[in-house]
Amino acid sequence: MKTIAVIPGKKYSAHLREVSIPSIHDHEVLVRSVRAGICGTDREIHEGLYGVAPKDEQYLILGHESSGIVTKVGKNVSGISVGQHVVRSVRRSCPSCENCNQGMNDMCSTGNFTESGIKELQGCMAEYFKDQPQYLVPITSELSEVSVLLEPLSVVEKAYRQAKEIQRRLSWKPKKALIMGAGPIGILQAMLLRDSGLEVSVLARSLPGNRKSKIIEKIGAQYLSTSCYSLDYVLKSVGKVDFVVEASGDSKLAFDALSLVGNNGVVCLTSITGGNKELTIPADKINLDYVLGNKIVFGTVNAHIMDYKQGVRSLERFMGRWPEVLPEIITRRVPLLQFTEAFQSTSDDIKVTLEIS
Repeated sequence: MKTIAVIPGKKYSAHLREVSIPSIHDHEVLVRSVRAGICGTDREIHEGLYGVAPKDEQYLILGHESSGIVTKVGKNVSGISVGQHVVRSVRRSCPSCENCNQGMNDMCSTGNFTESGIKELQGCMAEYFKDQPQYLVPITSELSEVSVLLEPLSVVEKAYRQAKEIQRRLSWKPKKALIMGAGPIGILQAMLLRDSGLEVSVLARSLPGNRKSKIIEKIGAQYLSTSCYSLDYVLKSVGKVDFVVEASGDSKLAFDALSLVGNNGVVCLTSITGGNKELTIPADKINLDYVLGNKIVFGTVNAHIMDYKQGVRSLERFMGRWPEVLPEIITRRVPLLQFTEAFQSTSDDIKVTLEIS
């Protein structure tokens, strides 16, 4: 079968690789890939910045945003059937920490987890992949064309779920939110919060009138461009907010986010930032504001299987409320054999998919 693989640590090493179709055991499922989403993580692995091959392998098959159809199930598998559309969750438990032992592999304490297409687990940019049923999420055929968005949506679901869990310490009824970044995470976070009844503003670099701003406006959120407005203007026009989600990929904006939240507010950081950028920050002011204002800042990565399942329900609501929006998030569909085009990001891209079968 055809796969897209890299040699981890080698710059620009993504290549078409022929490997055998995986054989399954009695407790496993074989899935035919339909498409895979491409995100910044895939591009950075392609650039050699990180990525770890499975033990005893020299290559890593990419892909953690999946969409496929079950073609074979082991005799001990229940709850999954041939012909079903499924999405694969990303992370697998480590063998030793208490969180993983309790099924919370997204909160692994040791760092010895594995991740599909990222760390020691072959990914879904392949014509077929296998997995255990507990890591597969069934999708209705009506959602199959947009189901590749479920993985980024699961991150969004976890961010809001954890914010609410943290704020059980007080009476927290958020009314206003600010999203920093208008990529897939930012747009899906805005959709989830608008669907939950919050007033939402999205801050991004691109000028108004672009594809991203039009989607933001369609869901009833406000689009603010840093190319037009300063952060001080944003503070004055939006005011203090209850919930800030930083999803820009810019560590400077992550620290700017700290000044935007009001008393009893929450800042959630979702960006993975590499490099060695250094900043000078008003440490005393931040410390004072966060102590006197009972403010919280936390980071989140990956998602629990419950967030994938909640994401399915959210996708159904989004399709009912904004039926034209979800398909518009997928801006380019690239055939498997033209995979190099999928790794080339353009300013108009939101979500690029690799069409596998």
